[in-house]
Amino acid sequence: MAILISNKDEAFILEFIFRRDTDERIPYTESSLDYLPEVVRKNFVDKQWQFKPINLQRGQVHLEVPDDAVLPILSAKVVGAGGFGRVWETRLDADCQTLIQTDTTKVPSQDLKAFMHQGDLSIMGPHIIYQNMFGIAEALSQIHNFSLHDDLGSISRIGYHHDLKPDNILVDIDRKVFLLSDFGLSRMKPDDETSKTKLPGGHEDYLGPEAFDTQAFVNGDVGRPLDVWAFGCILSEVATLVEGKSVRAFREKRRDTHDGLFPITDHSFHLNKRIRPAVSAWLSDLTTAPCDPLMGRLVSQIREIMNPHASRRPKMSEVALNLRTLALHSAVAAVTNCFNDIVSPNGRGVTTEHRVLYAIEYKRFDAWWSVYTSLHQAVQMEISGDLLGYVTELYGALNRDRGGGMEQSMEGLPDDCLHAIDQLCKPLPKTSSEECQARWIQNVCGIEDMDTLQQIRSMAMPMRYRWVGVGAAMKHMSMAISTSIQYGHKSRYMDAGLVEIGESDSYLVHESKTTGSLTRDGVTETVLIEWKTYDASWKDHEMRLSKIMDDLVNLLDPEVTPRLGTAQHRIPNCVGYFHQPHNYRFGFVYTIEAQGMSNDHQLISLNSFLQVMTEQNNGDYEQTDLGDYFLVAKEPAACLFAVHQAGWLHKNLSSHHMLFFCPDIASASRHIKFAFLTGFNDSRPEATSFTLGPKAEHRLFQHPDYLPGVPFRKTFDYYGLGIVLLELGMGMRVYDMKKSCPDTAVGQEFHMKLLESYVPQLGPLMGARYRDAVRFCLDAERIISEDRVGFGPVDESDIQRNFHHNVVELLASCEA
Repeated sequence: MAILISNKDEAFILEFIFRRDTDERIPYTESSLDYLPEVVRKNFVDKQWQFKPINLQRGQVHLEVPDDAVLPILSAKVVGAGGFGRVWETRLDADCQTLIQTDTTKVPSQDLKAFMHQGDLSIMGPHIIYQNMFGIAEALSQIHNFSLHDDLGSISRIGYHHDLKPDNILVDIDRKVFLLSDFGLSRMKPDDETSKTKLPGGHEDYLGPEAFDTQAFVNGDVGRPLDVWAFGCILSEVATLVEGKSVRAFREKRRDTHDGLFPITDHSFHLNKRIRPAVSAWLSDLTTAPCDPLMGRLVSQIREIMNPHASRRPKMSEVALNLRTLALHSAVAAVTNCFNDIVSPNGRGVTTEHRVLYAIEYKRFDAWWSVYTSLHQAVQMEISGDLLGYVTELYGALNRDRGGGMEQSMEGLPDDCLHAIDQLCKPLPKTSSEECQARWIQNVCGIEDMDTLQQIRSMAMPMRYRWVGVGAAMKHMSMAISTSIQYGHKSRYMDAGLVEIGESDSYLVHESKTTGSLTRDGVTETVLIEWKTYDASWKDHEMRLSKIMDDLVNLLDPEVTPRLGTAQHRIPNCVGYFHQPHNYRFGFVYTIEAQGMSNDHQLISLNSFLQVMTEQNNGDYEQTDLGDYFLVAKEPAACLFAVHQAGWLHKNLSSHHMLFFCPDIASASRHIKFAFLTGFNDSRPEATSFTLGPKAEHRLFQHPDYLPGVPFRKTFDYYGLGIVLLELGMGMRVYDMKKSCPDTAVGQEFHMKLLESYVPQLGPLMGARYRDAVRFCLDAERIISEDRVGFGPVDESDIQRNFHHNVVELLASCEA
């Protein structure tokens, strides 16, 4: 309306209002105002810029500015000029711009030529130089293939610089950044055109062979490959700087004369359409015993770039990708040096606690790098986008001078340090991420310093270090156990070299058991080995483990602990144990002559036998006599009673640990009556407060009340025995019972399912006594508690008497 009033055309205001034309539609064109008289609309279009000039905003790109548009420039003066243009200083209208000076930027006062001739690597380390050369390569790549997409539209262009040389790369020493400059010869063309053009100007050292024909003494047609050649020339001088050699000397080595009508002497990198011999020789010298570990790969890239044939040179985008890889490798090496400096005993300005945290993060960084470099190159390229930035961020965080306040105020490591490593690990594929976690733990476990391991395992770790702390505790414990065995009491300990480990079929017997041979006093005998692995849940008990192991061997050695009330062959005789610290496990060694072992027999578990009979029996396998099942049932019950009488808990009762020997699975039914009880590798004295908690692998054999932190008790052993007896009576594994009711949750719900649906079936199959013995084992906690109502609390003697009466005696009376 203001424009119409200013033009004295207010009579047409209603026309605008009727068509709902508003200020947001400015600028209008004459065609869009065709409902107005010709004079009115022409005056409106001419006048509108006075009322709505171009508003300059930070980050704004104008694709096209009309010739008659009004820019908010109040005054302007020329402050400089170059070969291709002038520089103006302007004053803008405050109401028509939102440009805010947020910081005073110091204009770089040095170019790359002066920086390289200075030759001081202390200003910028090699990794910073690699990063900056990648930055220049990426900038050139963007110029060669330019595209822009924003709210105002899209443009796509091909471009070139055509004046690339060290003089036109600025060096900001304070920010440690290289900046590409001097775009006087640069051009942008539509992407459907060629970049070929006749190069203006004369001869330059950094121009490619195609730029000037020294024979005809005329300029040639050039395109984007000219920039690639020039970049390779600059890169060769940068490589010279990184190796600590003289860039001036390199320049003098290049001095030579071109053939032609008018011979030209210069310092360029080519001669007679070939790479100059002095350049090739210099590059070879750079790779002879180089100081920089990446120099060989860098020189290889330079040789590929400096191909005299323009069409055979790599694209700038390819060069940028390769340099990004080199820059990443160099940055990783720089970060590694920083970590080594910090975690060393004389590390700068960090407390002992923080040094340990830095050591853990260093191991995580190392794990990430080892996993990343093991990936296929295509996968590396796919996820490498921001990695260089995060490694650079990490380098800055490790080198930032935080002063003394860091030690007092930090609860952990600097956030930017943790964030950078988190972001490095984030893009790894799922399987690689899991491998990274595993390698991290492995790296921490590789620490040999006991003090550091002790600090890791004793610290109040954040959740991010949970499994690393577990691994460190395992390693610490392994070393502590080894020390204890070496210097402490070792009456039942045997040297691992006396035992040769054999192999067992994992389908027929659990992986915690195998056969082997023991050589003592020149005599070799076949033995059973039960493995006991340990983890961080054993921490704070390392010095007690040796005694516990000795006591367990003594318990299972009939010469030390006479076996009352149980057949000798139902528990193998333990003769000692050995330690495998690299596998975090003990091996308990049992003699097995009494268990019917012969050279042609194999070891089979009751669990595997039931599985075969259920899943693979097509009538080819013999059925087991009922009397044999009763024999198998009653003997383990008596064994368990004897173990409890000795003041120990088994803690691992399952059909996986009921073993027997037989020639083959087809004849197993005739040998099952010789089954013997194993699995004592988790056993503990009942009085000890030390407990590892339930094992997830045999969860269905464990009482629902046995949870982490809950002390183990006799009734939990009864429950495991009850499951074994139920499997025997039903002729099927508890796993198959669970599969038949998939909607029933593991725990109390499945417990009740067994009591209500499966135990009653034992009556017709095995008899009432057998059924009642199984019911007591599975429900002992409730039965004993109800029986003691009105008689005071339950004591241990009551529990033992109940078990003997309701299980041992009942099973002993079962016959067939």
